[in-house]
Amino acid sequence: MTLALERDSAVLPALEIAPRRFTFAEFERMSDAGLFADEHVELLDGSVFVKGMQSPRHSYAITTLTEKMLFLFQGKASVAAQVPLLLNAPPPDFLEPDIMLRNLPTSSYATRSTTSADVLLVVEVSDSTLERDQNEKLRAYARNNIPEYWILNLHLQQLEVRRDPSGEDYLETRKYKVGQSVATLEFADVPLEWWV
Repeated sequence: MTLALERDSAVLPALEIAPRRFTFAEFERMSDAGLFADEHVELLDGSVFVKGMQSPRHSYAITTLTEKMLFLFQGKASVAAQVPLLLNAPPPDFLEPDIMLRNLPTSSYATRSTTSADVLLVVEVSDSTLERDQNEKLRAYARNNIPEYWILNLHLQQLEVRRDPSGEDYLETRKYKVGQSVATLEFADVPLEWWV
């Protein structure tokens, strides 16, 4: 963004305004200092995003899908809703996906954050965040080799399934409509009725 100022009919030199990017260490220090005490925030590509208030539809979708996954994957994987995920590939990101399917045992996460090596699947429920989920978050998950990324698009009532990460993208994309169940890569024999 360029900003030119006028003063007494003279134009001052244009100023380049660039966003301030933060490292994970800076983000962590701000968090430890209580800067985000009452907010859910994410660090994505060096930018800090405040997670807005969820609509009832968004909350319902997260809750319902989490309950279905807890039932289906009990004893097979750890299901986590809106817990921190540390992605180490440069630039480091610190996200709170709506739902994650992680390796067992769940107790292993008592003293450390979940990292990309732990994750089998990330699910983002999207309404107002759809553009970010389909772009910046997709790139972050792909470059960190998250094997499977699902976007539950509430606008279209459609599930976008991304698989086979390569660089900052996924090589495979499939879209499922209401009534079409889907299985995860890790548990191909467990169909999930994802619609809510």
